Amino acid sequence: TFEYSGLTVAKSSDGGLDVTVQIKNTGDMDSDEVPQVYLGEPSTVPNGVQFPVRALVAFDRVPVKAGETKSVTLHVPERQLQYWSTTGQKWMTPTGKRTVSVGGSSRNLPLHKELD
Repeated sequence: TFEYSGLTVAKSSDGGLDVTVQIKNTGDMDSDEVPQVYLGEPSTVPNGVQFPVRALVAFDRVPVKAGETKSVTLHVPERQLQYWSTTGQKWMTPTGKRTVSVGGSSRNLPLHKELD
């Protein structure tokens, strides 16, 4: 079993996001965990554009020994924050708030951070 804590989200130099989380193996065995980062739809959705309620934008497989806590940083590329505008014929970044959620599966996302 794993426990997630300490979620931080920072803009990266390439326009994407660096999502850092602490993962603690609370079980009795060494094991791997697959932290997943999901991005929620923007609070302001442009006309004619559809977004999923949340989209998987980053993940990694991380070995964590029994009782150990690891700090893991997952990078979300800028393109994962954008959508293709058929009218403008280019990639666009929507405005409005979005929620970053992190956990071990789409059904277990204990950490959330709202971005402006």
